[in-house]
Amino acid sequence: MLRIRLSRVGAKRQPSYRIVVADVDARRDGRVVERIGFYNPRTEPESYRVDEDRALYWLSVGAQPSDAVRRLLDKQGTFDRLKRLHAGETLERLVAEYEGAPLPEPVKETAAAVKEESAAVAETAVEAVSEVAETVSEAAEEAMSAAAAIAEAAAAAVADVVAGDEEE
Repeated sequence: MLRIRLSRVGAKRQPSYRIVVADVDARRDGRVVERIGFYNPRTEPESYRVDEDRALYWLSVGAQPSDAVRRLLDKQGTFDRLKRLHAGETLERLVAEYEGAPLPEPVKETAAAVKEESAAVAETAVEAVSEVAETVSEAAEEAMSAAAAIAEAAAAAVADVVAGDEEE
């Protein structure tokens, strides 16, 4: 079983701590699985930092926090985000919220924007194709009338030649 707890570092009477994930049976300052933050009680106010995405990961796979770490995670709001993670929100979205980064645009809004943009592009393409079709149609009509005029001229020329041969 894994535990999220404090590991002491620092000189005599000047403690500071690392927040680590370690096996329950490991010594306080012994072998750790991962370091996920720090805690310094000597500053005013006390300072700490916990890597939110790793803390959420370890909590979601069953690691149990010690009482001191539980208090720090409560201050940070990690347990509220853990409940939302179990409810189905994405880890990236929760971490972005914690870090104050702009939240990624939800997929539905992105899909709607892409759909609107593709509809506009399709409409423009249809208009362009319609214009080209009209131009081709007009050109074909002109070619047909020119061909008809040439055919009439050829028929008249053949008729003149035939009429000239009969007279001789």
